Amino acid sequence: MVERFLPSNDPIKEEVLDWTVKRDAQDIKILLEWLHEARSFREKKAMISLIEGLIGELKMAIEELSELQ
Repeated sequence: MVERFLPSNDPIKEEVLDWTVKRDAQDIKILLEWLHEARSFREKKAMISLIEGLIGELKMAIEELSELQ
C-alpha cells in the first residue's frame, strides 16, 4: 500500500474498507480453489454466486476507498 502525505478524512472507514478488500480477496481465493472440487453443478453454481457477491462487495469497497483519497 502506498503511504499518502495527508491522512484520510475518515481513517476508521478507510481501515474497515482496507480490511474488507483483504478479507474478500482471501475468501474469493479459497472459493476458487474449492470450485474445481465441487461434485455437482449445483455446488459450482452456489460457489460462483458467492464469488460474484464478494466481487461486488470488493468493487464497492475499492470505489469508496478511491473517494477517500
